[in-house]
Amino acid sequence: MGVLAGLARCQREAEEVAELMRQNVVRALEREGHLEQLQSRAQDLRQASEAFTRTAQTVTRRQRRRQRRWHLVALGLSLLLLFILGLALALALARSSPGTVTSTVPTARGETKHPPSTAGTLLGPSDDRTTGSPQ
Repeated sequence: MGVLAGLARCQREAEEVAELMRQNVVRALEREGHLEQLQSRAQDLRQASEAFTRTAQTVTRRQRRRQRRWHLVALGLSLLLLFILGLALALALARSSPGTVTSTVPTARGETKHPPSTAGTLLGPSDDRTTGSPQ
């Protein structure tokens, strides 16, 4: 019986080892399934991050365009304001310059007469040089 008992003990140990091997295979398959899920999640996250990056770049480009537009509008308004101020200054200087000052001389009949030296420069050739009004 010693041989049969030893054989039975070896048989039992072999079955225990086989059971442990089955459990290890099941755990390995479960881990493989978890790894596939993790790979799938990683792929989804990668795609989501790429989409986010594209969206962020698009938003950044739009904001830069808007800022450029506002800068161009501000520049245009500034240039327009400078032009208007320059024009106003030029008109103010033109009115106050000595070459454009008009002097009048009273006459005996109560009319005003422009002196001949300035009347020709201020009035056109068809204007009346004695009254300063067109004919």
